[in-house]
Amino acid sequence: MERISCTDDEDDLLELYAAVIQVVFNDRVENEEIERLDVADIIDTFGAIVEIIDISVNEKIRYLGTLLGGVPEEDQGSAFDEYDQENGYIEETTQEEIWRSYGDNLDAILQICIKSMRNSYKECLESDLSDLLDYVVFQVEYDREK
Repeated sequence: MERISCTDDEDDLLELYAAVIQVVFNDRVENEEIERLDVADIIDTFGAIVEIIDISVNEKIRYLGTLLGGVPEEDQGSAFDEYDQENGYIEETTQEEIWRSYGDNLDAILQICIKSMRNSYKECLESDLSDLLDYVVFQVEYDREK
């Protein structure tokens, strides 16, 4: 998984959105076609892609987490949070930590697929992630029923 650094430059951000659109559509959309789109269309398309990924991938990963005994963390907040953060008592979760955690989860999912499906790492990487997650959910539910 490639980690993309944050940028404040709007042109860089639009290039990033265009690159994501091309990857999602397997380069069937030419860069010139994307450049002809309005900025709002590019942003809307990127937003739709993010929403689809959240529904088809992240939701399944969260469900797997609850199946395996994980409890989603809900930050209730406190009256002292701002004070604690200013004085260094609370460490902020960095974007790098989030990506590392996400990568670790995906690696664990791939390992389950490799061991259960007896596929190679390459075959798993070339498979549809949503289908792999469906299989892992099925496998975990099946193992829990035993």
